[in-house]
Amino acid sequence: MDSDKIERKARYEQIAHNLEVASHLYKKAADSLQSEDDEHHYYSFVKDANHLIDQAFPERVATPKIAVAKPTGGFDWSLFLKILVPVVLVLATLLILVFTGTTGDMTKSWNPEDVQKNTVYPKTAP
Repeated sequence: MDSDKIERKARYEQIAHNLEVASHLYKKAADSLQSEDDEHHYYSFVKDANHLIDQAFPERVATPKIAVAKPTGGFDWSLFLKILVPVVLVLATLLILVFTGTTGDMTKSWNPEDVQKNTVYPKTAP
């Protein structure tokens, strides 16, 4: 036998042993229920048996429960202000720059005659 088969054989023997012990523990739990012993005694047998089954079959994993966000009781003003303050500051800065800042070319001083002269289409060449 190669090493893979030896490992599988050992794994199967371990699973069989765990299931055998778990079976006996479940039987003890059933007997404990029938004799109306203390519940902690019964649950200890079931807990140990379940643990052995989980060891025997590690791929049998319970799916994790997803935590769902619970809505808070009201409007979150602190979050609103954390978002609103930077937005207002950026918009105010842009408005101040637009209304007080200069637009266009700073090297020229324009007057109405220059604007009319520069916007007339050039005449076609003769």
